[in-house]
Amino acid sequence: MKKVIALSVITATMLLANGYKIPEQSLNGMALSAANVANANGADTAYYNPANMVFNEDKNSFELLMTYIHLYSVKFESSTGDVYNSRKEDFLVPQFHFASRDFDGWRWGISVTTPAGLSKRWDDVTPEATAKEFTLKTVEINPSIAYKMNNNVGFAFGVRAVKSEGIANGMSAGLYSEYLNGTSWDYGWNAALSVQNDERDTKFAITYRSKIDLTLKGDASGYYNKVLLGDSGLVSFNTPGKVTLPIPAALNVALAKTFDKTTVEVVFERTFWSRYKELNFDFDDPTVELLFGTPKAKNWKDANTYRIGLTHQCTEKLTAMVGYAYDNTPIPDSTVEYSLPDSDKHIFSGGIKYKLDDRMSIGFSALYTKQKKRDVNNAYVGTGTFKDGGALLMAFGMDYSF
Repeated sequence: MKKVIALSVITATMLLANGYKIPEQSLNGMALSAANVANANGADTAYYNPANMVFNEDKNSFELLMTYIHLYSVKFESSTGDVYNSRKEDFLVPQFHFASRDFDGWRWGISVTTPAGLSKRWDDVTPEATAKEFTLKTVEINPSIAYKMNNNVGFAFGVRAVKSEGIANGMSAGLYSEYLNGTSWDYGWNAALSVQNDERDTKFAITYRSKIDLTLKGDASGYYNKVLLGDSGLVSFNTPGKVTLPIPAALNVALAKTFDKTTVEVVFERTFWSRYKELNFDFDDPTVELLFGTPKAKNWKDANTYRIGLTHQCTEKLTAMVGYAYDNTPIPDSTVEYSLPDSDKHIFSGGIKYKLDDRMSIGFSALYTKQKKRDVNNAYVGTGTFKDGGALLMAFGMDYSF
């Protein structure tokens, strides 16, 4: 009897959505496709490269940002001729960054961001059996301190605190219906090293963000048909459950070079998804554990992202930025599914900032993600092709220093 059903499949979407990282966490970061590490300056250094805080002007600065995120519908064309479309999704996400003035070579900063999550929902019968709805909300609070080792080198260390809340819902009429929610607070760390020459026209940086295990605990409720146990009749359940879901570690290596009024930055990012070997849920109810608690193989792989960003000082007050990135998916063909039909992506972005006075600037940036189509043949979706999808992000923000 086939047992790849219900909770162990439905709640798998929680980790898959965590795989959907959101690296664009500031106005400059979005405009440059997150190629904003070695040349990061201002308040958002607290997030992208806190070691660069030591090279900021000797002022306090903060950035307020509101980001609109639109997820396009994903289409799945089955080899049987069936076509399924996920829902479009829209979100508003705020972000905040602060970087302090100098304290005898020391600086401190804090960022409040949304590092992962979003949502994927399907209404067609086949995909809704494993991904009717998944919603994951995360908020990260990331304080950091930086020290200026000499005129050319800065080092920083930070603490990451992530609040997560997840909802997963799936059903197969007459066989099972499931609703799961869980929450957690979890912690990690980050570090950064920056090296700049005396002229400040050549900059090199390395940043690292640690793996964080989301230790979600909550309640699973619904029903199952006892035919799954070789019997008959429906049984309702409501049981505590828990699962550990990783947000992967990430390493960024960046180099920026300024030519007169134009700065070019290239970034190599390595995300260590290979630690994600399987998904294992524990339920207090022994029957629910028997049916749905079997570990599920994932076998994700480490993934690379290649970024380039250009910043041009058009006038004394106007700055223009463009960026591009190519993002490899960590999900192998054998485990890609409806909850996150991920594929390699092209990312295009741009933005402007306008300086109103010596203290305040405002800006706008936009980013478009184009997913490549992906042919699949596995136990979760059968044989077919995922296509379309992608995302559009737009951000409005302001910087203020004092």
